[in-house]
Amino acid sequence: MSGIVALWSRNGRWPGQAPTIDGLGHQAKDGGGFSWFDNRIVLAGYTSGFLPEDQFDHQPLWAPDKSLCLIADVRLDNRADLVRELALHGADRLADSAILLHAWLRWRTSCVDHILGGFAFVVWEPRSEQLIAVRDHAGERPLHYRSLATGEVVVGSMPQFMLGSDCIGFDGERIASWLGCVPPRARDKTFFADLHRLPPGHMLMVSRTELKCTRYWHPTDAKPTRFRRDSEYADAMVEILDRATEARLRSTARFGALLSSGLDSSAVCASAATVLARSGQRLTAFTAVPRPDFTGASEPWHIPSEAAGAAELVRMYPNIEHVLVDSAGRDLVGTMRQWNDAMCEPVVSVVNLLWGSAIFEQARARGIEVMLEGTIGNGTISWGTNAVLGYMFRRGRWTNLLRTVVRLRRNGGISWRAAARFSLAGLLPRWCDRQLLAPDATANMYEPMMRSDVPGSAGMADRIFANAFQVSANPVAEQTRLFEWFDFGSRRLAIQSMFGIDLRDPTADKRVYEFCFSIPPEQYMAEGHSRSLVRRALKGRGPESTRLSYKRGLQGADWYITVAESLPAIRAEVEEMQKSPVARESIDFARLHATLDSWPSSGYETAAVSNQWHNAMLRAVSLGYFLRTHDAALKSGAPEAAVQSVN
Repeated sequence: MSGIVALWSRNGRWPGQAPTIDGLGHQAKDGGGFSWFDNRIVLAGYTSGFLPEDQFDHQPLWAPDKSLCLIADVRLDNRADLVRELALHGADRLADSAILLHAWLRWRTSCVDHILGGFAFVVWEPRSEQLIAVRDHAGERPLHYRSLATGEVVVGSMPQFMLGSDCIGFDGERIASWLGCVPPRARDKTFFADLHRLPPGHMLMVSRTELKCTRYWHPTDAKPTRFRRDSEYADAMVEILDRATEARLRSTARFGALLSSGLDSSAVCASAATVLARSGQRLTAFTAVPRPDFTGASEPWHIPSEAAGAAELVRMYPNIEHVLVDSAGRDLVGTMRQWNDAMCEPVVSVVNLLWGSAIFEQARARGIEVMLEGTIGNGTISWGTNAVLGYMFRRGRWTNLLRTVVRLRRNGGISWRAAARFSLAGLLPRWCDRQLLAPDATANMYEPMMRSDVPGSAGMADRIFANAFQVSANPVAEQTRLFEWFDFGSRRLAIQSMFGIDLRDPTADKRVYEFCFSIPPEQYMAEGHSRSLVRRALKGRGPESTRLSYKRGLQGADWYITVAESLPAIRAEVEEMQKSPVARESIDFARLHATLDSWPSSGYETAAVSNQWHNAMLRAVSLGYFLRTHDAALKSGAPEAAVQSVN
């Protein structure tokens, strides 16, 4: 895996022995670690080995005059452009980190305006005693930081790089938000009280007396993009996505991709197959399917198995090999623990981790080291928003609004009731707004297994309702909320450490973000389709059955079979969780036990059952495992007799 860490003692002395690379806790892909330290600072990390030029990466990198030192976890997607702009010679023997150093020496902090890709890097300036940490625009690489009371500042890729042996408390508000499945109130929150996440598009400036986090980029900064015809927006999207995909197809090994029957992964696979075909290369696409003993139960608007839809796209591209993967026989609790430990935070969608692990293991066995995905597409290329209706209503575009609603209804995308609710967003009293919801919309709303006195739990029911049902007439604000909530950097680095796979997402490219934020909001409902931009971009590149479908793939449709088999192991884990004081302070164990003891015999496809046993119960178990494995009371050997049962 790749990753970096810097520990600076601002008071000029260590409280104990200086840390070394051995403390980072993970193994590099090729075992290539590096470290350097003096009496003030330690700079260390691992190089990845996923890029052809990584063989020339010899960090840490010093400026010729020793004025600064750089460590980086970096993939430069505009490498060739930078080589030309910086007039570098012998670039074929320069690692991306070396090109980044040249960019910093030329432009300093404004180099972020010139570079594209996934990166997290730290610059140490010993003469001015300043530490600067930078995270990429869309958060492809993770970066965290801590400021300790003893005078040290530590910056590192993953939380486990920087926790050390000291006891560290938890952030109650972050725990509450996570259990409630709502965005945290602050973007820098982690589950640890004094450990912060550096948000995407931000840099951290640290001196002896000051620590300042500033934003250097946001997709709303993009200049407006305007074309005369709807078709031109779709054509531009195809061109940008192909460039973003091609930039991520730089590797020393074979390529794979995650493929469902949905719009995002289909668009990414279509781009990858098109780009790779130019050089005669192939793509292996992996599709998760239910176990053979799955009954097929699902709601009519869901697709329980995405195999057929994915196969339709594969048939359009001769250079795609298709592999179907299920999760039969895999250990649910053991897999949850593995991912939890690697990410150093509780994991969501626990059942989906089973087929995720199965896919990554099969990919690695086939010699695949780079996998493409389209996870961020929901906030970029396939953003689906009904806020456009309120946006048009408030601007008096009533003819366009009526025409759009009529076409949406014809395509099966909306009802009159929903159209009225979204068109009048923010103009109706709350009771009237709720009346326009479908009658059963809130009857089975998600309820977290959270104690009512957890810090940050006040008003949680309203936050959950707003997150699920609140309507807006401001499309940009709605899209911004998704951008600021999405942060999958730790997940990607965890996958590197567990499977030796570098997961890359073209839909998270800076250029994709800027384009999708710069176009008129109506483009997401053009031609009477929701998620219209990607549907039009897929014309001729993907199957019509996918392009025009309003059904959604149901990931983990067979969840109840796996969970039923795992109930004994889940109960055993819950017993261990209860030994943790902090877990008992956060989780409603009475409800958790009642849920475990009332396993349903049917209705697994319904929201009433899924929200309680699939979502709320497994979220609580994932959080409980995380808390107990980091609980200072247990680590310090607190006597078990002092722990009271909550049965």
